[in-house]
Amino acid sequence: MSQRILIADDDVLTAEVLQQHCGKLLPDAEIVLAQDGTEALRQIRAGSLDLVLLDLDMPGISGRELLEATDPGCPVIIVTGDPSFAVEAFRFNVVDYLVKPVSFERLAQAWRKVEARSETAAERGESDKDLVFVRTGQEIVRLRLSEVRYVKSDSNYVRFVLDGREISSLMNLKDLEAKLPSTFVRVHRSYIINLAHVEKLDTMDVKIGRDLIPVSETYRQDLIRRLDLL
Repeated sequence: MSQRILIADDDVLTAEVLQQHCGKLLPDAEIVLAQDGTEALRQIRAGSLDLVLLDLDMPGISGRELLEATDPGCPVIIVTGDPSFAVEAFRFNVVDYLVKPVSFERLAQAWRKVEARSETAAERGESDKDLVFVRTGQEIVRLRLSEVRYVKSDSNYVRFVLDGREISSLMNLKDLEAKLPSTFVRVHRSYIINLAHVEKLDTMDVKIGRDLIPVSETYRQDLIRRLDLL
C-alpha cells in the first residue's frame, strides 16, 4: 500500500520543492497539498495519513494549533523558517524539525526516522500481543504467553504452567484454544502445549522441562505437521 503524505504549507515554492523531494524519495506516495490551516485540519481529521509535513505559520489555523489536533500516532515533520519553536515542538512528539530551505538529503534523513519509529511501533505491537491478563480467583494477573509452557484442563479450570509457577483461571480449554497464538497446539483433550518449550517428542508424549505431556492419537498428526522438521 502506498503512503499518503500531507504537505501543509502556504508557501507555494516550498510546497513544490517538498513535493519534488517526496516524489524522489517515495515515487508511489500520494501527495496531498494544503495551503492553509483550515484545509490541513480537514485532511488531518479525514485520517489515513502516513506523514504530515507541517509549516508552523499558515493562515486560518497555525501549525502550532494543528499539532494539538493531530493524532499522536501520525508522524509529523515540522518544516519552517522559524527555529525558535524547536524545543517546544518535540513536546508533541514530532519526528523531526526542519528549517527552510529543506534539501533532499535532509528530508531523506527525516524520513529514515519515520521508518525507524514505525518499525519500533510494529515490534511493540507484537510484544503487546504477548501480554495478556487472566482472572484468577478475585484477582486479575498479568501473563506473558511466551512464558507459558503448557496449559492443562482441570475440571472447570485451566492451569497455565510456567517455569516454577502456575496460574489457574475459571475457563474452558476449548474456548481458550481459539484465543491463543499459533505457537500453542492442542495435543490432548486436557492439554495445550507451547511449541517454543518442547524439548522432545516421543511416541506417546512430549517433554517440556521435567514434565511429560501425553499426546493422543487424535492430535498427533497435527502436532507433527506443526513441528518445523528439517
